[in-house]
Amino acid sequence: MTRPPQHLDYGLLNGLGGHLFRHAFLRGQQVFSEVFADQAITPLQFMTLELVMLNPGVTHKDICAAMASAPSVMTTSLKPLIRDGVLLRERKTGDGRSIGYRLSAKGETWFKTIRPQIDLAEDKLFAGLSGAQRRALLEVVRQLTERDALSGYTEPEGRRARR
Repeated sequence: MTRPPQHLDYGLLNGLGGHLFRHAFLRGQQVFSEVFADQAITPLQFMTLELVMLNPGVTHKDICAAMASAPSVMTTSLKPLIRDGVLLRERKTGDGRSIGYRLSAKGETWFKTIRPQIDLAEDKLFAGLSGAQRRALLEVVRQLTERDALSGYTEPEGRRARR
């Protein structure tokens, strides 16, 4: 990660949550790119595959809402996954206009193979924090983004033990 110039006066920028979240987001993108460099996948595609794997038949509309993404952005992100046979599009039973997505057998095998790499990406992203700091930060961000009430999230056992 490029270090910010030390000679600049940043004024109130480094005290603004939005400014710091932007830099944290960019750092997360960089780490993901490093860890998944040998895979043809973006962070948005990874998150989408996780959502589809756990919710077969999920609609485009629901994916967009879950990812806080514009439909056109999501369409662009999904196209390579559909083209490569990772994701399948299917008409929803009882509603011929609605399309649902599910992983193909090939997609499921591939995603389950690369999915554990996300732990390495997360470990690299939070390398400068203690386990307690990391848990506290994630808890606060989940509250701030109102994600703490979704699906009764609990940290997976494997992650808890490593920190």
